[in-house]
Amino acid sequence: MTQQSLYRRYRPQRFADMRGQAHVVQALRNAVDTGTAGQAYLFSGPRGTGKTTSARLLAKALNCTDLHDGEPCGVCESCVAMEAGNSYDLFELDAASNNGVDAMRDLISRAAVGSPGRTKVYILDEVHMLSPAASNALLKTLEEPPDHVTFVLATTDPQKVLPTIRSRTQHFEFSLLTAEQLEEYVRWVVADAGLEVDDDAIAHVVRAGRGSARDTLSALDQVVAAGGVLNRSDATEGLLDAIATRDTSRAMVEVADAIDGGRDPRVLGESLLAALRDAFLVSVGAGATHLADADRARAEKLGSAMGAPGLTRALEALGAALIDMRQAADPRIPIEVALVRITDPSTDASLAGLAERVAHLERELARRGTAPAAEAPADSAAPRSSPSTPRAPTGSAPPTPAAPAPPARPRPQASGTSAAPPPPGRARPADSPAPPPDKARPAPAPAAAPAPATAAAPVARPAPSPKPGDELPSVAELTAAMPDGVLPQLKGVAKAIYTAGHFVEVKDGAAVFALSQGSPLDRAELKRRDVEAALQTHFGRPVPLRLIDGGLAAPGAPSDGPAPIDPPEEHNIDVADLTDATDVVASGADKLTQAFPGAVLVDEES
Repeated sequence: MTQQSLYRRYRPQRFADMRGQAHVVQALRNAVDTGTAGQAYLFSGPRGTGKTTSARLLAKALNCTDLHDGEPCGVCESCVAMEAGNSYDLFELDAASNNGVDAMRDLISRAAVGSPGRTKVYILDEVHMLSPAASNALLKTLEEPPDHVTFVLATTDPQKVLPTIRSRTQHFEFSLLTAEQLEEYVRWVVADAGLEVDDDAIAHVVRAGRGSARDTLSALDQVVAAGGVLNRSDATEGLLDAIATRDTSRAMVEVADAIDGGRDPRVLGESLLAALRDAFLVSVGAGATHLADADRARAEKLGSAMGAPGLTRALEALGAALIDMRQAADPRIPIEVALVRITDPSTDASLAGLAERVAHLERELARRGTAPAAEAPADSAAPRSSPSTPRAPTGSAPPTPAAPAPPARPRPQASGTSAAPPPPGRARPADSPAPPPDKARPAPAPAAAPAPATAAAPVARPAPSPKPGDELPSVAELTAAMPDGVLPQLKGVAKAIYTAGHFVEVKDGAAVFALSQGSPLDRAELKRRDVEAALQTHFGRPVPLRLIDGGLAAPGAPSDGPAPIDPPEEHNIDVADLTDATDVVASGADKLTQAFPGAVLVDEES
């Protein structure tokens, strides 16, 4: 005879033998003892938590002839028949394989027939698998069943059961057992069955059960049959270590070894997802009582290494990979891609990946106690130049060690105004002398006299003399920015008007833009703010714009210097010296004859 499995051998036969479901047991015992049992129940919860067992105990208690405080006696004819599985008062139906409307109609027709006991109990396991038609067929009978019938519906997915069915039942939710409850239960089974199992094997069995009593006893069966815990490398452990250390290559090797060893990619992904969920629960302080001590320590280590944002992103990536496996040509690819994104956030272009990179940098800065940006030492070399920052001349003297920071150029000021304050983040000593005139870089164009220096504006080392428009981009920079940086941001009329124009100079704190001849100045003025916004976006600072007619400036005019642009002397022509053109087409008829050479215009009357 085949050895009976432990979970069947130790299936509870009384309510008192149930473990971890005290709220369900108390309610069912009171209902049976007081004769107030309902006509329909819905038991939901994870697998292996006692849903079907509780339904059978309820059927036994409802038909027992010698109840004791709601407990079946276990010795009467009805209890013995139910334990043997040949009672006429108990009918079990697997709704996963009998999910059609015909099966429900057959069940309804038999429900009206009486049975030897007081109550006929129908247990529908995995009721969420019923088709919509079968659920609707069951609905009416479930609402008003015969007086001698009780329905018990069991499911692992109560949200898939029709709301109309759930509303007609008493719903009891079963929960997973804690690690302490499982360990106590396993030790009791080992002692009662006389098994030789050490503490390491018991810890392994409790870890494998993950809160399910049936899964725990199945794992115990496997350990007993194998003579101990099989020494196989746990791919989940290796993958968790690779994720914690961000070792992409190791993660790929662990997946390849697990699949070569016979592990299914989906099962491997589900196991890894469950371990990451445990780490997430521990990291946010949620209860994870189903974890053993070793598993809790591992979850805490992983949670501290990745943080809640990293664990959240890992859970999302693995969850999406498990969904993609259903239609993937190779189920290994989705989980491998997910692991690459988890271990290397730089490959993840999502907002979650970016957030994790920022969080990782913040953790590193906090761990090292380093400021985000260190200040440059006082005796360092001159800062790197930029297009808007003038270089110091070759012959100028180097800064003294006492100089606290490079100087900031004064902003261009209009005549009679005071110097502008230095830009934020740059120091300007108050007692440093201004550079001598002979050390300043000569300006390419005549420049206006600089504003008088004040006590707050001296520089710390020799610097070029300020010139008007120095803070704004030069004409060359503005001209280069138009095709690729400014015009693509414009639309419609604005783009058409400003495409034909050009910059002529930078003067009085504004960039002078000459429109092409024929472009209406008023319409260009309406779109000026859009162009200024595009310039500010490109250069990172405001660039005021002043528009002039195309006839007032010519392309190629000097870009630096305040002097206005005057046309050359040889281009000054007196209008009185001009003669009328002889080839001007004056009328439509002339245009027509010119378009068709050799044509003769014939009057309408002739």
